[in-house]
Amino acid sequence: MLKISFVAAPSRAEGLAVGLRPGGALPDLGRAAATALLLGRTLARRHSFKGEEGDVLPVLTADHWLVLVGLGPIEQQNSRRLRRVGGGLFAELATSGIAKLDVAFGLDPLEAAELAYGMLLRAWRPAARYRSKADPDQVWSLSKIAIVSPDPSLSQRRLDRLAAVAAGAAYARDLVVAPGNELTPQSFIDRLDRLTRQGISLDVLDAATHGLRLLQAVGQGSAVPPRLALLHWRGAGKTERPLVFVGKGITFDTGGIDIKPRADMEEMKGDMAGAAAVAGALYALALRRAPVNAVGVLALAENMPSGQATRPGDVVASYAGTTVEIIDTDAEGRLVLADALAYAAAKYRPRAMVDLATLTGAVEVALGRHRAGLFTADDQLAERLMAAGEAEDELLWRLPLTDAYDDALKSLAADLRNCDWEHGPDALHAARFLQHFVPDGVAWAHLDIAGLSEAEEDGPLAAEGPTGFGVRLLDRLAEDLAAHPWSKGAGVPSV
Repeated sequence: MLKISFVAAPSRAEGLAVGLRPGGALPDLGRAAATALLLGRTLARRHSFKGEEGDVLPVLTADHWLVLVGLGPIEQQNSRRLRRVGGGLFAELATSGIAKLDVAFGLDPLEAAELAYGMLLRAWRPAARYRSKADPDQVWSLSKIAIVSPDPSLSQRRLDRLAAVAAGAAYARDLVVAPGNELTPQSFIDRLDRLTRQGISLDVLDAATHGLRLLQAVGQGSAVPPRLALLHWRGAGKTERPLVFVGKGITFDTGGIDIKPRADMEEMKGDMAGAAAVAGALYALALRRAPVNAVGVLALAENMPSGQATRPGDVVASYAGTTVEIIDTDAEGRLVLADALAYAAAKYRPRAMVDLATLTGAVEVALGRHRAGLFTADDQLAERLMAAGEAEDELLWRLPLTDAYDDALKSLAADLRNCDWEHGPDALHAARFLQHFVPDGVAWAHLDIAGLSEAEEDGPLAAEGPTGFGVRLLDRLAEDLAAHPWSKGAGVPSV
């Protein structure tokens, strides 16, 4: 486990990381690091090290490892970039053989904490229990990092706040990486005990007995029944309306009767990444004792084919009473979210409601793997979500929520059909379908995170695999709304 501390000056660790910028400008670290900095500048020139963000060059000297780290131009430095530098530094040295590292970048106390935060985010990997033997090439040696700060106690206080969110992201990643035979709707609920130990209350509803008929329809083909898990964090007054976060939690998605092609079906164990992000965000709020009221709604089901499974063409009445013709059982995410959104809106009168789901391949085609799709009719909520995403490096792009393709959702047999693959963009169809289950006047946004929940290659803040996308964004949104409540009239959808 990585341990990070803050110190007033470098010690005599076996490694010393110094920060350099393009053009060879050196930070002012005083006499203690002056020799290392001069040597670093010489070596940088010799090895064509340019000091760009992400550059890392370890050099073995007579005294220790000297690690040159590019910080990029000073005028471009911000929290996002410092986190990336920290994460990239850890990734580069994790298996280097260096166990203890001093970091002297000449940062102020808050900047030093942001650097450390990036290291914590990057220092996650799947549990060792999934391997029979450790891979010797993947053994992490780097376990202790001391970061130079002019005020170590202030840096530590700031990191304590950020570490709560890093723990929430790690928790979400743990859930997403779990195989489908280990993580079912019930075992997902069992793992929520980590949250209840932090003061979060948990209610679990049986779909069939609570009128959650769309959720029941998706999960009835499985031997493990579907559930709606409700997480409550009460950090504000009893009368304050809560933020509500809703997550799609399909613990494995075969597609049901409309079974998916074989290729890449193993990735469908991660179709619960929205629910994982919501659980991780609630965990972060509890760890940092956030002064907000928040509810996490997890729509948990396993979408399996069997003699009990829902058939294409079945008509099911939703929790809201709206009837739905299920055209394709592989468009199941919008069904479970529809019941979850309707239930949450009726039960909690939310200040704002945001759902997250790995919902459509169409949004990945439109936006690639760099931004999630944001659908909302509320401009103020859109602005806050976009700002939170930018601040936390969990980027969104607002897509139109329009009635232009509503004819595709019309059914001859029911009020709505759940999809239409032939006419118009599916990501929009899904968002408009969900909007039918959110009452007028509720500030609601839908985040389609397909393409963002898992990374195809290593990055500065997450290695290949689960990213925990959404945890940092939701935590920032909660912080923003606690500090700056809705203005008058907020929550009413704009035209």
